[in-house]
Amino acid sequence: MNAEKKQIDTLDESELFRLGGKKSNLVIVPAEIKYQHIKIEDFDKPVPAIAYNGNIYSLFRASNNWSEVEKLTSRLSADYIITVIPKGWAIWVFEY
Repeated sequence: MNAEKKQIDTLDESELFRLGGKKSNLVIVPAEIKYQHIKIEDFDKPVPAIAYNGNIYSLFRASNNWSEVEKLTSRLSADYIITVIPKGWAIWVFEY
């Protein structure tokens, strides 16, 4: 099982598009998004965000472990997007 887990955590970018089975488990590459910051109620400072396909998503969490990403996203009730980052993946949740 450890070898299988290690293989999943080290997939190259082209293989990421085959992961997941839910429509909401979407992985996109950085070229498809625009980075920005947004102000969220109850936060003192602006938070990192992305614009993708006409919607805004705020940064929820980043991880270098795909299993952790799947576990975290399985608990989210909001729509989300997963992006590839240099150190793994970032999870962004829908804001507006």
